[in-house]
Amino acid sequence: MYKVLARKYRPQTFEEVCGQREVVETLKKTIQLKRIAHAYLFAGPRGVGKTTIARIFAKALNCVEGPIPIPCNKCDSCIEITNSSSLDVLEIDGASQRGIDEIRSLRENVNLLPAKSRFKIYIIDEVHMLTDPAFNALLKTLEEPPTYIKFFFATTAPEKIPPTIISRCQRFNLKPLKKEEVRKKLTEICEKENIEIEDKAIDEIYEFCEGSLRDAISLLEQIFIFSEGKIKLEDVKNLLGFPEEKSVEDILKNIVDKNYIESIKNFHKLVSDGKDPVLILENMIRKIKNVIALKVGLLENIDLNPDFFNCFKDLEIEKIFEGVNYIIEFKDRIRRERDPLLMCEILILKLIQLLGKEKILEKTPDKKEENFETIFDIKLEEENRKKEKIQEQGEKKKEEREFNWEKILQEIKKTKPTLEAALREGKFEKIEGENIYISFEKKYNFHKSMVETPSNKINIEKIIFEYTGKNYKIIPILNENSRSIIENPEVKKIVEFFNGEIIQVEE
Repeated sequence: MYKVLARKYRPQTFEEVCGQREVVETLKKTIQLKRIAHAYLFAGPRGVGKTTIARIFAKALNCVEGPIPIPCNKCDSCIEITNSSSLDVLEIDGASQRGIDEIRSLRENVNLLPAKSRFKIYIIDEVHMLTDPAFNALLKTLEEPPTYIKFFFATTAPEKIPPTIISRCQRFNLKPLKKEEVRKKLTEICEKENIEIEDKAIDEIYEFCEGSLRDAISLLEQIFIFSEGKIKLEDVKNLLGFPEEKSVEDILKNIVDKNYIESIKNFHKLVSDGKDPVLILENMIRKIKNVIALKVGLLENIDLNPDFFNCFKDLEIEKIFEGVNYIIEFKDRIRRERDPLLMCEILILKLIQLLGKEKILEKTPDKKEENFETIFDIKLEEENRKKEKIQEQGEKKKEEREFNWEKILQEIKKTKPTLEAALREGKFEKIEGENIYISFEKKYNFHKSMVETPSNKINIEKIIFEYTGKNYKIIPILNENSRSIIENPEVKKIVEFFNGEIIQVEE
């Protein structure tokens, strides 16, 4: 029967574990010195070997020849653990068996001796998913377990585990694997499976999987099936849905050139071609990361378009870092938003404000006749004066309408009448810096919460930007001085007298 590569090449001994040398060596020494604790916690990101190491550790403890640092993988105990059929090594999924009933059942079974092994071992994966009552039920068992009981916990979110549990475990933090470690493992698998692959394709797989070996092996298998012959970098990008590098560069170049329309056009074109907005933003981050690496001299051998790099050449490194932070922030947010494209448009606006260069009109000296130069200079000066006048008029117009809240409400009404109606129940209070404060009385708390909805706030702030040319943040506040009719003493007396409750309030 066919076995997927991630399972086929799952390590069976500590020596086969990819990376995590410190963890592996400590566990081996623990066995040699016979100083085996009753509970261990393996914490780290997905696919770095938490459950695999727990299984190998269980085999090392229950091996017929053990406890031994290198399990034989031949005895019944080792084979049963490998096949997940051991009666004495029980794997529990914390995500699906997270309730107090499951943990109570575990506590009852703890008192039963191992069926035939040296230790009875519980491996609880994603232990942070257990409920609070379940953790409380587990706590007593962790405090005073029988000598034959061992607990191995694995988690991707140790911060969600109660400190009382963590303090009773020996904790090991597993790190994301390095590029060299993943490259070596993938190359070994490719040699054994007769898979031809480019080095750049392996690097791309590593970058996408963010140090997760299991994800990298699974992706390698998928790309092998997808590609024809040798796996190339283009195969990886096509399967993952990565946008073309030139398209991403064009978006960033237009941002630096303050060309909002072209930036949005390029972004929308990629999305209409089926590209995921998150992947577009990830590629923007990677491009800018390469620019930063070249600017500060961290890396020299980066394949980067010189024209693209020159766009960022004169930008301050602090601004570029700030721009990357913006993209990372929005990338994390758009998965939760109903309108990710709108979020991306706002991001582009913010990046243009931050990274956009002021266009300077440079006069190129001409070696032709002096009279022609003089005429050209006069015309150029006239054009500049005209532009300055138009710009001054435009700035005056913006200042005149900058604080016209009524006009802004009318603009909001054109796109979303319900939102405009909710804002009208509030009162325009003041502007402080970049913040616009709108107060709502207690009886209009629903309207306030409607304005506070992230998608609605984004819509309002976008319209204000289009109207004023400035970035403002809407801050809805509750007027604490206002008193709801529900708080009226007479109303309270009536409710108490009839032992009733207020179902609905109408103005």
